[in-house]
Amino acid sequence: MSSYKVRDWVIVGLFGALWGVVETTLGTYLNVIFPSFTNTFFKGVILGGIGVAVALTGRFFVRKRGSVLLIGVITALLKMLSPAGSRIGPIAAIIMQSVLMELVLSLAGDPQRWAFLLGGALAVGWNFPHKFIMMRIMYGRTIVQVYQKLTQDGSQMLGIDPSLALLILAVLLGVRLLAGGIAGWSAWALGGAVAERLGQRGQLAAQ
Repeated sequence: MSSYKVRDWVIVGLFGALWGVVETTLGTYLNVIFPSFTNTFFKGVILGGIGVAVALTGRFFVRKRGSVLLIGVITALLKMLSPAGSRIGPIAAIIMQSVLMELVLSLAGDPQRWAFLLGGALAVGWNFPHKFIMMRIMYGRTIVQVYQKLTQDGSQMLGIDPSLALLILAVLLGVRLLAGGIAGWSAWALGGAVAERLGQRGQLAAQ
């Protein structure tokens, strides 16, 4: 963190706040738009995709280890201050998404498009196993109970027979991974376009 300049901290704070605003405001509207499936699918995909795109765009401009994780921490803190801040599930999800993105980008070294795609896919895809973990911790439900609940909800949403449980779960996970990959690609493209516009391509590459 000692290598961070004032500009880096400002950008990290800005994108952390932006992701926080998405989590605390858009989530309320999604509860109204998708009341039946808010907690099982649509809300996680939409909020996760937008949040990942915001965080990775910030990472495009602060190409230093830990920047995505810091953005996630700021977002989680803002989420805690929201009316639904007492809910540990969303906060844990934000932190874990940030950790996954940070891990992929750190392993990749220099910023690369594939790392943004993979990091985004894993971050949004995390919403799938997150449900199993949090339902166990918060409500004491077993893996089988969560599995049955997800299958039932997915069957109603997709119009697929409940007996095809593995297909239903594969589709639910696949859509999350696809949405995350698109979010990562969008962050790379948007960051590149803005940097080109501002004439910062060379400066960013030198970081």
